Amino acid sequence: MSVDPNIAKPLRSARVLAGAARLAALLLLGVSYVAYLFQAFPIPSTQDDLVRALRSDRHPVVEVGYDDRGVNLFWETAPLVYRELHTHVPGALHGSEDVAAVEEAIAAKAGTRVTDLPFRDRQTRYEPGGLAVLLPATYPLFLRSAVLSWAVVGVGAAVLIAAYAPPRRYMRVKNRGVWFTICLTTGVGFFTYLWLERCVAPDIGEPPELKPRYAWVASLATGVILAVGGWALVHTMWWMQA
Repeated sequence: MSVDPNIAKPLRSARVLAGAARLAALLLLGVSYVAYLFQAFPIPSTQDDLVRALRSDRHPVVEVGYDDRGVNLFWETAPLVYRELHTHVPGALHGSEDVAAVEEAIAAKAGTRVTDLPFRDRQTRYEPGGLAVLLPATYPLFLRSAVLSWAVVGVGAAVLIAAYAPPRRYMRVKNRGVWFTICLTTGVGFFTYLWLERCVAPDIGEPPELKPRYAWVASLATGVILAVGGWALVHTMWWMQA
């Protein structure tokens, strides 16, 4: 059965637009994933690395955190790229002499006073909590770039709406609740949805149906690929910046 030329042209245009939108969304999600990895696994650094950054023309703000293992200093070296210096000072607390001693040591190496250096307390709002474990899809809320964070939240909302809005015959997974559940409980479901579902009308009939269990398997496979790729990317970055 042939398609009416008056219908075929708009369909082709719709496919081109949908394909471009899907590609842009996938690229944005990919950038957000890489940004989150670099933020969660900053490049291990030394005092000399931090001193060089502080002596540069555009010295970074250094966030100082502390836990039962010691004092951690965290700073941005390039857009979405971060370094961290760990100093072994067990039991360090805010305002304690141990934290002050670390700051004084950095200031001495930099040849200036502590008060002249851009130290500030670690921003805990960027630290994922229990909610991120229960709902991995919440990771964009912890990104340090507000623009990227809101852009990814917008893409996520659009995907969830797209999982419900199109007619069933446009979708490979006919159960509308499947993608919603996969996306929110795995996070990687957003990636999987974008490369499995087209959300445009086929020329003839319906697209081949995809059973929910295969959508789950595809999402888990996507998660494995992203995890392995992320591990390789982080360690490559560490090696290149060492």
